Amino acid sequence: MNTKHVLQAITAFAFGAICSTGYAQNNGTANSDEPIIITKDSSADQPVIDTTIWANPQERAQFPGGDSVLRQYIIDNLVYPESAKDPNLNGHVPVSFVIGKDGQIEPERVRIPTDIGGKYRGIEPALDAEIIRVVKSLPKFGPAYRHLYKYGEIERVPVRSQGNILFRIRNGQINSVEILIL
Repeated sequence: MNTKHVLQAITAFAFGAICSTGYAQNNGTANSDEPIIITKDSSADQPVIDTTIWANPQERAQFPGGDSVLRQYIIDNLVYPESAKDPNLNGHVPVSFVIGKDGQIEPERVRIPTDIGGKYRGIEPALDAEIIRVVKSLPKFGPAYRHLYKYGEIERVPVRSQGNILFRIRNGQINSVEILIL
């Protein structure tokens, strides 16, 4: 294994670790195997809304046709801005998003995360805005599911989950698109 392959493996691992921990709400249930419990608030007589983003659902959200179709959708719909066609522009743009219980992208949860120091991780404002636009426009996914155990029966319950896409930019062009759907 040469140095290039080692660096690619380290980058892929770091991308998955950084993005997957950046969005999941860790309230004690997001990473556990406990069942979902939705109760009623007796004071308001309203169901309590489960806002947990599951980092490890038993069944992951699926894009219709798989990751290759998702990658092609992104390539077909991304209008690369002129200001980003600088041959010296190199780097990567990570995008995190949330897939709702109904499989739709939650537009208010699409973002380019910051690093630990709070520094913005995009590389060119017009390109970053276009990438966010395309991710917000993604068609409906098949939702993620958790298994709810009830009276010895297993019930599939749709849950919110997370997705990450890493755009690698080389010489002012998108070199690759890596997809991680949780």
